[in-house]
Amino acid sequence: MSDLRKCFLMMMLGCLLLTISCQEEEQEIIDPTIDNTIPQSSQLVGLMKNIVTHDGSFDDIVDGGNCFSINLPYMIIRNSEPLVINKIEDYNQLQVSDNIQIQFPITITRDDHVSEIIENDAALRNLADTCQIEDEDIECVDFVYPFRFATYDSNNNIIGTTEVFHDAQVFGFMGNLNANTVVAINYPIRLLLSNGEFLDIAHNTDLLSGILAFQASCEENDG
Repeated sequence: MSDLRKCFLMMMLGCLLLTISCQEEEQEIIDPTIDNTIPQSSQLVGLMKNIVTHDGSFDDIVDGGNCFSINLPYMIIRNSEPLVINKIEDYNQLQVSDNIQIQFPITITRDDHVSEIIENDAALRNLADTCQIEDEDIECVDFVYPFRFATYDSNNNIIGTTEVFHDAQVFGFMGNLNANTVVAINYPIRLLLSNGEFLDIAHNTDLLSGILAFQASCEENDG
Protein backbone atom coordinates (compact mmCIF):
# COMPACT_ATOMS: atom_id res chain seq x y z
CA MET A 1 0.00 0.00 0.00
CA SER A 2 1.52 3.37 -1.04
CA ASP A 3 2.22 6.16 1.47
CA LEU A 4 -0.34 8.38 -0.26
CA ARG A 5 -3.02 5.68 0.04
CA LYS A 6 -2.16 5.12 3.70
CA CYS A 7 -2.49 8.84 4.42
CA PHE A 8 -5.86 8.90 2.69
CA LEU A 9 -7.09 5.97 4.80
CA MET A 10 -5.92 7.64 7.99
CA MET A 11 -7.67 10.89 7.02
CA MET A 12 -10.92 9.04 6.35
CA LEU A 13 -10.72 7.23 9.67
CA GLY A 14 -9.88 10.49 11.40
CA CYS A 15 -12.98 12.14 9.98
CA LEU A 16 -15.08 9.24 11.25
CA LEU A 17 -13.66 9.48 14.77
CA LEU A 18 -14.25 13.23 14.81
CA THR A 19 -17.86 12.71 13.72
CA ILE A 20 -18.44 10.13 16.45
CA SER A 21 -16.88 12.30 19.13
CA CYS A 22 -19.08 15.26 18.19
CA GLN A 23 -22.15 13.13 18.83
CA GLU A 24 -21.18 12.40 22.43
CA GLU A 25 -23.09 14.17 25.18
CA GLU A 26 -19.99 15.98 26.38
CA GLN A 27 -19.22 17.08 22.80
CA GLU A 28 -15.55 16.20 23.25
CA ILE A 29 -13.29 16.72 20.23
CA ILE A 30 -10.82 13.89 19.69
CA ASP A 31 -7.81 14.44 17.47
CA PRO A 32 -7.42 11.13 15.63
CA THR A 33 -3.77 11.35 14.62
CA ILE A 34 -2.25 8.79 12.31
CA ASP A 35 -0.43 7.01 15.16
CA ASN A 36 -3.76 6.40 16.91
CA THR A 37 -4.76 3.65 14.48
CA ILE A 38 -4.03 0.09 15.56
CA PRO A 39 -1.92 -2.05 13.18
CA GLN A 40 -3.37 -5.56 13.17
CA SER A 41 0.04 -7.18 13.67
CA SER A 42 1.00 -4.90 16.56
CA GLN A 43 1.84 -5.79 20.16
CA LEU A 44 -1.20 -3.79 21.27
CA VAL A 45 -3.61 -5.96 19.28
CA GLY A 46 -2.10 -9.09 20.81
CA LEU A 47 -2.47 -7.71 24.33
CA MET A 48 -6.05 -6.62 23.70
CA LYS A 49 -6.92 -10.11 22.49
CA ASN A 50 -5.35 -11.56 25.64
CA ILE A 51 -7.56 -9.31 27.79
CA VAL A 52 -10.78 -10.40 26.06
CA THR A 53 -9.87 -14.11 25.81
CA HIS A 54 -12.35 -16.11 27.88
CA ASP A 55 -10.72 -17.20 31.14
CA GLY A 56 -11.66 -20.78 31.94
CA SER A 57 -9.37 -21.31 34.91
CA PHE A 58 -11.88 -20.57 37.68
CA ASP A 59 -13.50 -24.03 37.48
CA ASP A 60 -10.38 -26.14 36.92
CA ILE A 61 -11.08 -28.05 40.12
CA VAL A 62 -13.99 -29.63 38.25
CA ASP A 63 -13.09 -29.73 34.55
CA GLY A 64 -9.28 -29.73 34.66
CA GLY A 65 -8.89 -27.34 31.70
CA ASN A 66 -8.00 -23.64 31.85
CA CYS A 67 -8.88 -22.95 28.20
CA PHE A 68 -12.61 -23.46 28.71
CA SER A 69 -15.24 -23.29 31.44
CA ILE A 70 -18.50 -25.13 32.08
CA ASN A 71 -21.60 -23.01 31.58
CA LEU A 72 -23.71 -22.54 34.68
CA PRO A 73 -25.81 -24.04 36.11
CA TYR A 74 -24.93 -27.72 36.04
CA MET A 75 -24.88 -30.64 38.47
CA ILE A 76 -22.06 -32.69 39.94
CA ILE A 77 -21.93 -35.58 42.35
CA ARG A 78 -19.50 -34.67 45.13
CA ASN A 79 -18.55 -37.47 47.46
CA SER A 80 -21.77 -39.33 46.54
CA GLU A 81 -23.94 -36.23 47.19
CA PRO A 82 -25.60 -34.19 44.38
CA LEU A 83 -24.61 -30.54 44.16
CA VAL A 84 -25.80 -27.90 41.70
CA ILE A 85 -23.19 -25.34 40.68
CA ASN A 86 -25.21 -22.15 40.18
CA LYS A 87 -22.57 -19.45 40.57
CA ILE A 88 -18.80 -19.04 40.61
CA GLU A 89 -18.77 -18.74 44.39
CA ASP A 90 -20.02 -22.33 44.63
CA TYR A 91 -16.55 -23.55 43.64
CA ASN A 92 -15.21 -22.27 46.97
CA GLN A 93 -16.87 -25.18 48.78
CA LEU A 94 -15.02 -27.79 46.69
CA GLN A 95 -11.76 -29.42 47.76
CA VAL A 96 -9.05 -31.04 45.66
CA SER A 97 -9.58 -34.23 47.64
CA ASP A 98 -13.30 -34.39 46.71
CA ASN A 99 -14.56 -37.17 44.47
CA ILE A 100 -16.31 -35.13 41.76
CA GLN A 101 -18.41 -36.60 38.97
CA ILE A 102 -19.92 -34.23 36.38
CA GLN A 103 -23.45 -35.00 35.26
CA PHE A 104 -23.38 -34.92 31.45
CA PRO A 105 -24.22 -33.50 29.01
CA ILE A 106 -22.81 -30.06 29.74
CA THR A 107 -22.12 -26.95 27.68
CA ILE A 108 -18.68 -25.39 27.79
CA THR A 109 -17.33 -22.06 26.56
CA ARG A 110 -13.90 -22.11 24.91
CA ASP A 111 -11.26 -19.39 25.24
CA ASP A 112 -12.50 -17.93 21.93
CA HIS A 113 -16.03 -17.59 23.44
CA VAL A 114 -17.44 -20.38 21.27
CA SER A 115 -19.83 -22.76 23.07
CA GLU A 116 -19.85 -26.53 22.63
CA ILE A 117 -21.88 -29.40 24.07
CA ILE A 118 -19.82 -32.11 25.78
CA GLU A 119 -21.51 -35.47 26.08
CA ASN A 120 -19.20 -37.46 28.34
CA ASP A 121 -16.09 -37.48 30.52
CA ALA A 122 -13.82 -38.82 27.77
CA ALA A 123 -14.66 -35.88 25.50
CA LEU A 124 -14.03 -33.47 28.38
CA ARG A 125 -10.63 -35.03 29.16
CA ASN A 126 -9.63 -34.82 25.49
CA LEU A 127 -10.53 -31.15 25.43
CA ALA A 128 -8.63 -30.46 28.66
CA ASP A 129 -5.54 -32.10 27.16
CA THR A 130 -5.46 -29.40 24.46
CA CYS A 131 -5.06 -26.60 27.03
CA GLN A 132 -1.67 -25.11 27.79
CA ILE A 133 -0.48 -25.21 31.40
CA GLU A 134 0.02 -21.44 31.32
CA ASP A 135 -2.17 -19.62 28.83
CA GLU A 136 -1.75 -16.06 27.59
CA ASP A 137 -5.02 -14.56 28.81
CA ILE A 138 -4.68 -11.43 30.95
CA GLU A 139 -6.83 -11.67 34.08
CA CYS A 140 -5.54 -8.59 35.92
CA VAL A 141 -6.92 -5.99 33.47
CA ASP A 142 -10.42 -5.61 32.01
CA PHE A 143 -12.03 -3.19 29.61
CA VAL A 144 -14.88 -1.02 30.90
CA TYR A 145 -17.79 -1.18 28.49
CA PRO A 146 -19.24 0.12 26.29
CA PHE A 147 -16.76 1.73 23.91
CA ARG A 148 -16.48 2.08 20.13
CA PHE A 149 -14.18 1.09 17.32
CA ALA A 150 -14.01 3.16 14.14
CA THR A 151 -13.19 1.34 10.91
CA TYR A 152 -12.42 2.14 7.31
CA ASP A 153 -12.46 -0.63 4.71
CA SER A 154 -10.27 0.36 1.77
CA ASN A 155 -11.69 -2.47 -0.36
CA ASN A 156 -15.11 -0.88 -0.67
CA ASN A 157 -14.52 2.57 0.86
CA ILE A 158 -16.96 1.87 3.70
CA ILE A 159 -16.62 3.83 6.93
CA GLY A 160 -18.21 2.25 10.01
CA THR A 161 -18.41 2.13 13.78
CA THR A 162 -18.82 -0.83 16.09
CA GLU A 163 -19.96 -0.39 19.68
CA VAL A 164 -18.90 -3.23 21.97
CA PHE A 165 -20.45 -4.26 25.29
CA HIS A 166 -18.60 -7.49 26.19
CA ASP A 167 -15.29 -9.31 25.82
CA ALA A 168 -16.85 -11.77 23.37
CA GLN A 169 -17.78 -8.93 21.01
CA VAL A 170 -14.27 -7.48 21.06
CA PHE A 171 -12.73 -10.93 20.49
CA GLY A 172 -15.04 -11.59 17.55
CA PHE A 173 -14.60 -8.11 16.10
CA MET A 174 -10.81 -8.28 16.15
CA GLY A 175 -10.76 -11.82 14.83
CA ASN A 176 -12.95 -10.95 11.83
CA LEU A 177 -10.98 -7.95 10.55
CA ASN A 178 -9.50 -8.25 7.08
CA ALA A 179 -6.19 -6.88 5.88
CA ASN A 180 -7.86 -3.93 4.16
CA THR A 181 -9.52 -2.60 7.32
CA VAL A 182 -8.01 0.28 9.27
CA VAL A 183 -9.12 0.35 12.93
CA ALA A 184 -9.00 2.91 15.72
CA ILE A 185 -10.52 3.11 19.20
CA ASN A 186 -12.80 6.03 19.93
CA TYR A 187 -11.05 7.33 23.04
CA PRO A 188 -11.32 7.97 25.94
CA ILE A 189 -11.89 4.53 27.43
CA ARG A 190 -11.23 3.03 30.87
CA LEU A 191 -9.50 -0.06 32.17
CA LEU A 192 -10.55 -1.86 35.36
CA LEU A 193 -7.62 -3.18 37.38
CA SER A 194 -7.69 -6.22 39.65
CA ASN A 195 -7.53 -4.00 42.75
CA GLY A 196 -10.77 -2.27 41.77
CA GLU A 197 -9.12 0.93 40.54
CA PHE A 198 -9.80 2.47 37.14
CA LEU A 199 -7.24 3.65 34.60
CA ASP A 200 -8.29 6.37 32.16
CA ILE A 201 -6.94 5.87 28.64
CA ALA A 202 -6.77 8.58 25.97
CA HIS A 203 -4.39 7.16 23.35
CA ASN A 204 -2.86 3.96 22.05
CA THR A 205 0.36 4.66 23.94
CA ASP A 206 -1.62 4.97 27.20
CA LEU A 207 -3.39 1.69 26.49
CA LEU A 208 -0.19 -0.18 25.69
CA SER A 209 1.70 1.12 28.72
CA GLY A 210 -1.28 0.52 31.02
CA ILE A 211 -1.68 -3.11 29.96
CA LEU A 212 2.06 -3.79 30.20
CA ALA A 213 2.26 -2.20 33.65
CA PHE A 214 -0.63 -4.13 35.19
CA GLN A 215 -0.95 -7.38 33.22
CA ALA A 216 0.91 -9.31 35.94
CA SER A 217 -0.36 -7.31 38.93
CA CYS A 218 -2.56 -10.08 40.30
CA GLU A 219 -2.32 -13.79 40.99
CA GLU A 220 -3.73 -15.73 38.05
CA ASN A 221 -5.44 -19.10 38.36
CA ASP A 222 -3.65 -20.96 35.56
CA GLY A 223 -1.82 -24.17 36.16
